[in-house]
Amino acid sequence: MKGLLYKDGIVLIRKFRSYLPMYVLFVGMGGLMPDGMFWAVYGVMFTATMVSSLMADEENTGWNDTAPYLPLSARTLVSEKYIVSLFCIVGFIVVYVAAAMIGGKPVSEIGMGLISIIMTAQIIFLISLPTTILFGVQKSGMIRLIVTAVMVFFGVVILQGGRGFLDMLSGKENMMYVLLAAVTVLYFLSWYISIVLKERKTLSQ
Repeated sequence: MKGLLYKDGIVLIRKFRSYLPMYVLFVGMGGLMPDGMFWAVYGVMFTATMVSSLMADEENTGWNDTAPYLPLSARTLVSEKYIVSLFCIVGFIVVYVAAAMIGGKPVSEIGMGLISIIMTAQIIFLISLPTTILFGVQKSGMIRLIVTAVMVFFGVVILQGGRGFLDMLSGKENMMYVLLAAVTVLYFLSWYISIVLKERKTLSQ
């Protein structure tokens, strides 16, 4: 597992390092600006594709053809990508909270913002990772594009870039936590589904 994390860390630094400043810039703007949730959510949606980019690199470089011959189980290979996704979520939390505290936002608003960020990231991961494993990077790209477009439309038009989401849940903290719990359960369920899909795909090769 450590070796896989090290490999992805090297690939990220060498090929996808542009994600990191964008990560800090957009999520940080969301924390600093009074009505900046649009930027925070946009930053999360943009940066969360980093894991799919790592999977695309594995497919393009032939790693997926080599991995079955190594002493690595499908569970380990899939779990490593979900651990990377968890690192992303933790990073989103740290950057947003630090920026929001610098910006002087009240604790209640920071908490609501975190709910938006965490759920957005989890939704992207719970859809993109299983579909990439099932269909491959090229075929799943259209699915990810459609999902992203729907989320952007939902966030900008319906929920007003995240601000509407916060207003909608204002005074309904219990509903907020129920939504977070539901999405979190789906996220971990997708982890299990991804392992099953990877195992079946490995056996069929």
